[in-house]
Amino acid sequence: MQNEKELAKEIVEKVGGARNIKTVTHCITRLRFVLKDKSKIDENGLRTLKEVLGIVDRGGQIQIVIGGGVERVFNAVEPLLLTQDKEEEKATDSPEDKSKENSIVQVIMSYVAASITPTITVIVGAGLINAILAVAAQFGLARDSGTFVVWSSFAQLAFTYLPVWIAISAARYLKTDSYLAAFITVSTIVYFSGPETLSMFGVNIPEVNYAGAIVPVLMMAPVLAFIDKFLSNHLHKNLVFMFKPLLSILVMLPLLLFIFGPLGALVGTLIVKLSFALMELGPISMAILAALHPITVIFGMHSLFTPILVNELTTLGYTYVLSRALAANFAMAGAALAVGVKSKKIPNKSLGISTSVTALLAATEPALYGVLLPLKRPLIASCAAAGVTGFFVGLYKVHAYSLGSFNLFTLSFTLGGDSMNNFYIAVGCALLAFVLGFVFTWLMGFKED
Repeated sequence: MQNEKELAKEIVEKVGGARNIKTVTHCITRLRFVLKDKSKIDENGLRTLKEVLGIVDRGGQIQIVIGGGVERVFNAVEPLLLTQDKEEEKATDSPEDKSKENSIVQVIMSYVAASITPTITVIVGAGLINAILAVAAQFGLARDSGTFVVWSSFAQLAFTYLPVWIAISAARYLKTDSYLAAFITVSTIVYFSGPETLSMFGVNIPEVNYAGAIVPVLMMAPVLAFIDKFLSNHLHKNLVFMFKPLLSILVMLPLLLFIFGPLGALVGTLIVKLSFALMELGPISMAILAALHPITVIFGMHSLFTPILVNELTTLGYTYVLSRALAANFAMAGAALAVGVKSKKIPNKSLGISTSVTALLAATEPALYGVLLPLKRPLIASCAAAGVTGFFVGLYKVHAYSLGSFNLFTLSFTLGGDSMNNFYIAVGCALLAFVLGFVFTWLMGFKED
C-alpha cells in the first residue's frame, strides 16, 4: 500500500497536475476537486490505484472516493498545489468560465458542499459531547449541575455559531476575505438575534434569529465576493487597504439584515416544514429515502441533503432525515459480509469480510464500491434491506443529534433528550438492517466473475 504522500502525488498528476486544480476539499470519505479542464483527467490511471475506491463527476466536482483515510491524503495533497498569480486566478474563476462548464445548479451544489463540509468536524465533536452528557444524565449526573451546564453550553456554541464557520469556508471557497465574512456574520448573531426591535436609517430591522441560521450566510458570501472583487478593481491602489473593508461592511450589513436574513429565514422555515412533512409521512418516506441512499452515494448526490440536515440540527436540535443513512449503512455492511461468507473465490471472500468490518467501524464506501456495486445483486439486496428498515426508522421517528456517517461508534449520535428510547430503537434498527442485508444477499445470490 502506498503512503499518503505517494498517493497524493499520483492523484494530483492524474487529475491534470497542480496547475489544473482550482480547489480541493474533502468530506468524510472523498477528495473533492474543482478542475480547470476535466479533459486532462486520467480516469483509467486513477482507477488503477488500489486506494481509490471510485470516481464520481457530480455538481461540478470530481469526487475521488478514498475512504476513512481521506483526511491524511488531503493533507498530503495540499502542499503539492501551486499558487496561481492573480491574473490567472481571475481568468479561471470568472462566472463566465464556470457557466461554460457547469449548469447553475451544479455551481450552487459545489458551493454549498464546499461551504458546509469543512464544518462537519465541529458538529461531530459537539454532538458527541451531547451524547456523553445524555448517557451521564441517565447515570445520575444532574442536568443543573455545573459540570453538565458548562459542557452542554460549550457544545451548544458549535451550533449557535455554525454560520460563522460556514462563512469562513464559503469565503475561502470564493477566494474572498474570510475574516470580513466572519466579522459580519458574528455581528448579526451577537447584536441582531435578540427580541428587541432595532432600526437602521429609520426602518425597523426584520426580527430574525441568526444563531444557527446557515441560509442567510450562504446567500451573503457570493455577494461579498463580488463586492470585494469590484472594489479591488475600481478603487485606487492607495485606497484599497482602508476603504475596501469599510465599504464592504457598509454595503453587506444592511443587505444581510434587510434581504438575506429574512429571505434565509423563510427558506429555513420551508426546510423545517419539509422535515415535518417527511416525519408525518413517516414509514413510507423514510423507507424510500433509505432504499435510495446507496444509489445517491454512488452518484455523489447524498450531499444534496446536507443543507437540510444542518438546518434541521440548528433549528430543531436534531435531524430526522439523517436516519435514512442508519438503515442503509448497516444494510450494506450486512450485504458485504454475506458476500464474504458465501463467496467461493478467495479475493471476494476476503474483500467482503474486510469491507463489512470497515462499514461497521468507519465508512461504507469500500463495501459499496469494492463489493456491492461490482456484483450488482448485493447492491439491490442492501437497498431492499435499507428500505424495510427505513420503514421502522420512520415509524418510530428515529433521529440524530449530530451529523456524520452512521456506524457502530456513531450510533451514539442518537443519544440525547431526556430518554434513552431513541438510542435503543436506533440500535434495534441497525441490527435489523444488518441482518436483513445479510439474509437478502444470501437468498438473492450473486455471480462471481
